[in-house]
Order: sequence, then structure tokens, then C-alpha cells
Amino acid sequence: MTIAIPVAPLRMQVRSRGACATYRAAALMLALGALGATRVAHADDAPAFDRPGIGFASQTLPAGSVAWEQALSDVSYDRSGGVRSTEYVADSRLRIGLSAQAELQLAIDSQVWQRVRGTGQDFRGHGGGDASVGLKWALPSTRDTFSWALLGTAAVPVGRAPYGDDGHRYDLGVSAGWDLDGGRNVALYANLSDSDDGHGWTVSPSYTFYAQGNLSAYAEAGIGGGEDEMRALGTGLTWLIAQRVQLDLSVLRGLSAPTSDWQGGLGVSVLLR
Repeated sequence: MTIAIPVAPLRMQVRSRGACATYRAAALMLALGALGATRVAHADDAPAFDRPGIGFASQTLPAGSVAWEQALSDVSYDRSGGVRSTEYVADSRLRIGLSAQAELQLAIDSQVWQRVRGTGQDFRGHGGGDASVGLKWALPSTRDTFSWALLGTAAVPVGRAPYGDDGHRYDLGVSAGWDLDGGRNVALYANLSDSDDGHGWTVSPSYTFYAQGNLSAYAEAGIGGGEDEMRALGTGLTWLIAQRVQLDLSVLRGLSAPTSDWQGGLGVSVLLR
């Protein structure tokens, strides 16, 4: 097996069968929102960080707030046909609260390390990945225990192959969250994507089953189709320090051939102001 451009498929980790199902998922999210109808995060609330997990937070940052979310190491590992592929990504995200409802997001895969071994090959590579620009919008809610938000992003292909992609990619996602007793939470995320390779969709429910003090734990599932084909189950932990800094640790187990066998993340998020 010859691999000229290694590991790039690993980067389709948690996105992604037909367009009809995609729009059904989006319509379902909008219908659920109409029933509950995002609470915007307030200054005395814990920051609504987007890390970790497949989806994103259903709240925006308050106007004037700035947050930095940094992957210390997001790892993907896959073994197929005797070939083992590993990728490490240090992705960075800057979030800026523009108003009570709007938030600007600037992100980049600043450092990407790849390795492919097997069938007589041993490839190592390192480079910069692509960037993206996004706008997050908190949708109206009539309940304090319900929040939802839209996030539209456009890729900026600044990375060189195989660490980046020369083509375009646009994503439109919606995330809804329901607060439960004891700090627990249920969330549902759906995403549509369009790229040079075609269309894709992703749906992911999650459940924060433990929340005591500054420590919380969640479980999640992900299913996708089209160019974002995936099946996965995962879990993660977050630890909030002084209401401004969050450490996170997560793991995701792939359950289908297009999905990486294992994915893990270690990161830190900081509310700068």
C-alpha cells in the first residue's frame, strides 16, 4: 500500500448519509428550539467554553469578553490494512464577544504532526494546518434552563498538503442545551457541511452526568454521513479553576471504518477578559 499523502483522512474525525437526512436533522433542532426556545452567558456564570467534545457550547460569550481555547495535544490514531496512522494537532481558537448575542471565532491548526508506519513505510511529517473564521449567534430563549446557538464557519486554506486542504469548506451547526438538577446537562448538536469533496452531516447528543464543584464529566455519541461519515462514542472531564481557566481531557472511540480508531484530547481554555 503506497501512501503519498498520509493521514489526512484522520482529520475527518467527528463530522459526518444523504442530504435529506441532513436537513431533517437541522429541522429537528429548530423544532426543539421552538419548544424551549440561547440563554447568553452572564458575567457571574462560568465561561461557556466550546472545548471539549464533538459539538460546541450552546451559549455565547458576553459582549467584550475574550477567550482563548488551546489544544495542548489532540490525537488521532487509526490502524487499517497493516498501516498505523497517528496525528497530533495543536489547534488554537480565539473567541470574541461582539454583542449580547454575537461572537466572532478565529481558529487555526497551528501545528500538525503526522506519522504513518506499516507495509515497509515509515513517514514522519510536521507543518501548519488550515485556519477558519466563524460567527456564533445566540438564539432567543424563554427559559433559563434552555439555551441554543448557531455557528457558521468558513475554512481558510493556509496550510500545505497533507496538513492543510486547498479546497473550501463551509459548516453550519446548531447546539441546544437543557440544564438539569445538580449541575447536570443534556445537549444536542447538529451540523451541515459543504466542501469540494461534497456534502456531509453530523449529529451528536451528549450528557453531563457528573458536576460537583469545579469538576464535571460527560458522555457523548456521534453519527455522521456523506463526507463526514463517522460513528463514535466518547467521554471527557473538565476542571474549572478560579472561574476563568478550564482544563479538559477527552477520549473518543471510533466504531466505523471511516472513523479513526481512537481520538483523544488534552486542552486548556482561558477567559482573558
